[in-house]
Amino acid sequence: MLERTAYDMLAKWKQDSDGTALLVDGARQIGKTFLIEEFARREYPSFIKVDFIEDSQLATTLAAAMNARQAIEALTLASGRRVVPGETLVFLDEVQEAQNLVTLSKYLVQDGRFPLVMSGSMLGVELGHVRSFPVGFLREERMYPLSFSEFCDALNVPRTIWETLEECFSEGLPADEQTHERLLRVFRLYAVIGGMPRSVQAYLDNGFDLGAARQTQENLVALYREDMVKHAGDRALQVKAIYDSIPAQLGKENKRFIFKQIRVEAKFERYANDFAWLVGACAALKATCVADPRPMLERSEENNRFKLYFSDAGMLMSQYKTDVALAALAGERSVNFGGVYENVVAQELAAWGVPLHYYYHTKLGEVDFMGETGSKVLPVEVKSGKGYRRHVALDNLLRSDEYGIERAYVLSEANVSTEVRGGKSVRYLPLYMLPLVARELSKGSLDGIVAAPPVWER
Repeated sequence: MLERTAYDMLAKWKQDSDGTALLVDGARQIGKTFLIEEFARREYPSFIKVDFIEDSQLATTLAAAMNARQAIEALTLASGRRVVPGETLVFLDEVQEAQNLVTLSKYLVQDGRFPLVMSGSMLGVELGHVRSFPVGFLREERMYPLSFSEFCDALNVPRTIWETLEECFSEGLPADEQTHERLLRVFRLYAVIGGMPRSVQAYLDNGFDLGAARQTQENLVALYREDMVKHAGDRALQVKAIYDSIPAQLGKENKRFIFKQIRVEAKFERYANDFAWLVGACAALKATCVADPRPMLERSEENNRFKLYFSDAGMLMSQYKTDVALAALAGERSVNFGGVYENVVAQELAAWGVPLHYYYHTKLGEVDFMGETGSKVLPVEVKSGKGYRRHVALDNLLRSDEYGIERAYVLSEANVSTEVRGGKSVRYLPLYMLPLVARELSKGSLDGIVAAPPVWER
């Protein structure tokens, strides 16, 4: 079983939920169902699971339920199992197929006989028309693909490595060369394989076969496209066109989404709901441009200027030629992997709950990511080639005293170092320290980043 930090979220809900139901959403095939089932087996004497895709008749029946009694009668009849008060967890999977049940969860919680967990995909799209969302009775949590630290766990990277990296990160010290090279290799693998559990498991189960992982990724991309046909209605063609254009958009030097690459006369206003659909379905991540790089970045968002990333970098990599993946794995710095590495960073920040922003100014240039820590804005640049110390836009931003930016991070394949430009600190960090940067921007803690087995042999 791939260890997931989201398990801690489930355990915390059990500990302090005060009777609220839990709704877990996220992209398709990220391991929600598997993790909740494992949680139910470990933490409760018994559980009942209902999958509303497999049982469409039950979905129809529950959608017509008028109260908790009718819903419980249908659930117990369909499952053939009784609810033991205080002992049985009820798990309702794929609830986007029975939307009314989310509203009914209020009454199921008030009934009080059992803890309730619901899960589904594309809930950001499908639940938009729910009549009444049960505020105060429902806790919402989002799951993501495996983060880089979880991927390291799957590859048996030991906890002691992270303790050492924490010290290097805090003190500005380079990691020893052997550790540095091995972790770069792991990061490159992550860029190629990504964090979808099936892809990671295919790689591990087939003797570290990247071909098996890639085939899984291609199947997942095909599944996402099928979902667009099924759920996007009469805008399915437009949604698919946007999704299919993301790899080419990220392959450009300027990775801002260009509408004319979908259609010559395309304009944001016409496609705004299609972009929102992809983000709501968790098929894509959106980084919004900010015009003012000062605290409360949301104030200056330019909603019609943005970048789109795949929800998983490995799925993105599968859309490029195999030679690109081989070059990334070999660390060929002559090849520009900027779009893939940016996707990895966006994916990690999103998993930590960091809002995705970047900065652009016609005179100063573009900085890849902008985050906030405390009362300060912290720019983050992502570099994939040899020229990682060349960052004109970042230098321009640091030279401008009006914004009060005191320091910046540059993520690349180089080891830790620091330089001062215009009185401001630029910290160069290896890409594998990304979880530590994400933690800082999320104002979180290091607890739970890694839970690794004691052996690291690959």
